[in-house]
Amino acid sequence: MNGDKVFRAYNVWPSFPSVSISGTACALACKHCEARYLEYMIPATTPDTLVMLGDKFAREKKPGLLISGGCDKIGRMLNLGKFLPAIKRLHDLGLIIKLHTGLVDEELAKGIADAGVDIASMEFVGDAGTVSEIFGISATPDDYAETFLMLQAAGIPFIAPHIAVCLHRGALRGEKRALSMLEKVVEPSTIAIIAFRPTKGTAMERDPAPKAEDIGEVVAHARALFPDINIVLGALRPRGPERSEDARAYRLSLELAALEAGASGIEVPSPGILEEARARGYRIKWIEAYGVLPTEYEGRVKTHWA
Repeated sequence: MNGDKVFRAYNVWPSFPSVSISGTACALACKHCEARYLEYMIPATTPDTLVMLGDKFAREKKPGLLISGGCDKIGRMLNLGKFLPAIKRLHDLGLIIKLHTGLVDEELAKGIADAGVDIASMEFVGDAGTVSEIFGISATPDDYAETFLMLQAAGIPFIAPHIAVCLHRGALRGEKRALSMLEKVVEPSTIAIIAFRPTKGTAMERDPAPKAEDIGEVVAHARALFPDINIVLGALRPRGPERSEDARAYRLSLELAALEAGASGIEVPSPGILEEARARGYRIKWIEAYGVLPTEYEGRVKTHWA
């Protein structure tokens, strides 16, 4: 990817809204999140509400949306099955559908595919202790691998796993194993590298944020295993403790580590990394979408070169 000297800069809002089909409800109490991230999504807690939102997005010429939500106590998205007909309605409107699936079985995977979901995403955690301690569920890395395998086998066009760096209280633990397991079971269209962000009000708000070398190590391993696909540093990453020179330097260090390790794009990149990419001979392609947008879909969204 980097041989083409193209750096993809993704601007998510306002083109791709995020919608939660559970509102702020989640049966889990993940120590890094505690449902805080759901607060930033548009609630659509009934299928009719989701259809109305889809109609509104289509009228506004938005190309697509993210559908997410809270999970039940075993890691499955709350009430996803009853929303599948509504999701199919949104697909039929021509919207690009990115779905955070949660853990699935074969029947649900087929239902997701039949609903016309374009992109299936979920975190892949490569350490059972992290799943147990941070998520509070009894799933194993094999369960995550099986979910991605079933989603692909069901015929979902694009599989985009998320690898969370330093989710285990700020330490690397299982990230490279997750990537190695992925390489054996699915052919992802994109891999999103996200990073643990200490979040105020959660049990892990005082845990250490990832270091730049942690990001670089995981991205480099992903690039070695998947030399020909998009690897994107996601918007979910720490920004530093406050708006200051130190915070800007920290943010740039994460982005630069990802770029040097082989990332082909960054969601919501800082001005500093854009300057650095240009200085290294990259052309900047701005894309109004999520970083996991397949390259095949770039013609369906707004893009420009800068």
